[in-house]
Amino acid sequence: MGDLVPEGSTLQADVTAEIHPGHIVAVVLDARGPFRELSGMLETSSSLGVVKLYLGKTETAAGEGVFLLGQLNPPVVFAVPIASMVAMHRIVARVGEPSQDGPEDAAALSAQLDMMSPFLCQSEATAPVGPDWRPVDLDALIRSTTQTLEQANA
Repeated sequence: MGDLVPEGSTLQADVTAEIHPGHIVAVVLDARGPFRELSGMLETSSSLGVVKLYLGKTETAAGEGVFLLGQLNPPVVFAVPIASMVAMHRIVARVGEPSQDGPEDAAALSAQLDMMSPFLCQSEATAPVGPDWRPVDLDALIRSTTQTLEQANA
């Protein structure tokens, strides 16, 4: 997401907040269907987790509902079928900042955001998708598995 969300940032998502065009969202895409080619690059528990700019909701010529999502560096727009979306939650805060190696390039960020402006849809607010979805807590899973193995060996 370029300088809008610096690499290495720790973000907080709200599973209840409405999502409007222009908001930053955390999305989890089903690794099957149109996104199966990407699954080898970003796979996490059979789903693709990414942070994108929500541009709005629209329909294809055939009437299928799609969410438009964008990224800034490079500027790209993705049409994501609603059926392929496992979860989409609005990012509400950065809870940790990465170290900054140099000053942000405000002109480049402005140009990247301007590249997305033609794709912003004047759509109504979207409810979060998959409000009950939570990422796998790998640390807790490892602790639980270790305890189970220790008990079995005792």
